[in-house]
Amino acid sequence: MASFIETGGAWSTMEDVLLCECWVQISHCPVTGSTCTEMPLSNRWKLFNKELGKWRDALAKVRGNHRSGENLSNKIMQAQMWFGAIG
Repeated sequence: MASFIETGGAWSTMEDVLLCECWVQISHCPVTGSTCTEMPLSNRWKLFNKELGKWRDALAKVRGNHRSGENLSNKIMQAQMWFGAIG
């Protein structure tokens, strides 16, 4: 029987390891020497997640508004403008 981690879909073992290493690194505050608990980390993630959602929406708007002759740089600049307008 496969474990939950083994059935994680598109996540590779290396990605799982990197995620764990990152969690260990960010859960310890080098300035104060204290350990961050799950709640502050979770609250911080919620802020990031909200902003990532706005960026995703801006990119989706760019994809849906394709103009002839636009390159990737143009699309990113347009997404950045929409991202600023969303926030």
